[in-house]
Amino acid sequence: MWYGRRVAVIFPAYNEEHNIAQAIEDFFGVGGGDVVDEVIAVDNNSRDRTAELIKGTRGTYVLETRQGYGHALQRGLAEAAARGADLIVMAEPDGTFAGKDVLKLLAFADDFDLVLGTRTTKELIWQEANMGRFLRWGNWAVAKLLQVLHDGPSLSDCGCTLRLVRVDAYRVFADNLTVGKSHFLPEMVCLALASGLRLIEVPVNYRGRVGESKITGSFSTTIRVGMSMISLILGYWIKRRFGLGGISSLPLAPRRTLHTLR
Repeated sequence: MWYGRRVAVIFPAYNEEHNIAQAIEDFFGVGGGDVVDEVIAVDNNSRDRTAELIKGTRGTYVLETRQGYGHALQRGLAEAAARGADLIVMAEPDGTFAGKDVLKLLAFADDFDLVLGTRTTKELIWQEANMGRFLRWGNWAVAKLLQVLHDGPSLSDCGCTLRLVRVDAYRVFADNLTVGKSHFLPEMVCLALASGLRLIEVPVNYRGRVGESKITGSFSTTIRVGMSMISLILGYWIKRRFGLGGISSLPLAPRRTLHTLR
């Protein structure tokens, strides 16, 4: 619990046998074990021992048969909300993120609806991390495109999974989530900004991955995902500018005052 609010962590898991059990325990251990109430691991049709290992931990096992990173995250968000979470943290079970950084996100949960991690802070990129100059500046450039076109806050990373969303904010845009593949993350941000939600970005540790990356494991895949993100960001901008696709009629979040004690 975080000041009386239930915290759930969700992991999208596809062939993550090498680190899934360790990741679940790491995130359960945040703040001495008193902060995270539930870890929901969404098995996205893994062909290794991922399902077996999840079921051997304190984590909650969920199977999502629609193949795709975005489908797994959408299922995890819906499950966490249905199971009574007040604050949902999205993360990866591959060792790239440190459970302790959940506390950084929670520190802003009173004042912001969506707290985004950024992996582009040079001092927090570990030596073994897959974040070379091309990936780092590519993430920065796409994030800046989103920031400028959608009138967002300062953004420097378009693809960081580690983020927090308040459940009341998630419900504002949940029915409009459409992306089932790897460019799901910027869609959340586009919809949140269209709904008038408050966003902020905070630096988080980015470590070496345990196992093989499914998104940035090859140059061609990286380029393909990056182009999909750019296309999505431009598409949402066109929809907002010209009132297409119902984007202009998204329900607006209620205005909240900063520094409100809860």
